[in-house]
Amino acid sequence: MLWQILKKLDFKQLFGLAWLFLKNPMYAFPTIFATKRCMNIAYEQYGSKHHLGNPANAFRHALWVILITKKCLKWQKNEQKAKAWAKKFTDWHEDFSPNEALEEAMDLHNNQMGIFYFDEIKDKNEVEIVSFLKQKASEAVKILTVDEVENFEDKLVYID
Repeated sequence: MLWQILKKLDFKQLFGLAWLFLKNPMYAFPTIFATKRCMNIAYEQYGSKHHLGNPANAFRHALWVILITKKCLKWQKNEQKAKAWAKKFTDWHEDFSPNEALEEAMDLHNNQMGIFYFDEIKDKNEVEIVSFLKQKASEAVKILTVDEVENFEDKLVYID
């Protein structure tokens, strides 16, 4: 799966990814492992629906940030740095894989929600985290404009 993602990147994107990991080498493997686990969980829970702009996608983005943060904390015990890295990496993904403005706003918001929810679930196991996020996804709010994202500081959002 990771290879499939890397094959889609052009030289500039691969260089950007390599540069990110060179600047943060301790986070490379935890990020890769968390990304793979996140995708597996998303497929287990939602099938391929998580690739659409729906609550399943919101779930995946928040889960991705949480899993990256948790994995990075195993390598370096600084929670603020791990959260900052998870946000930076997942937001960087939006730069190299550009979407329409509304979809990008949704993804960036849901990445931020992963950071927001982390404090509440950081001591939970994976099953509890998935359950928590599935509940949050079921409560996600549909947005129609980029500006609406600002109205939902504690909710996942979706567009479809």
